[in-house]
Amino acid sequence: MKPEEVEQVVAAFKAGASMQKLADRFGVDRTTILRRLQGLGLRTRFSKLEPDDVQVAAELYRSGWTIDELARLHHVAASTVRAYMLDAGVALRRRGRQGFK
Repeated sequence: MKPEEVEQVVAAFKAGASMQKLADRFGVDRTTILRRLQGLGLRTRFSKLEPDDVQVAAELYRSGWTIDELARLHHVAASTVRAYMLDAGVALRRRGRQGFK
């Protein structure tokens, strides 16, 4: 990939584009995108949370953030955040809008 393409990939990734969409757009394999982003030190959706991130995520969750919001914040899958919250002993809310009538 050319340097200007890598910059475009980074910008699109930060804006929320999936690995597969980026791979399709730039005509490369999804793992190429993953390696480039990780090589630049970017945390990808397949990354794990650091212990400090888990603590912050737990505090934000308790203050009302959703699992999906935390996943976007930390660039990981919602299932990853959920697993970390359970491992940390965080009581999870029921899915759906709470208090919405």
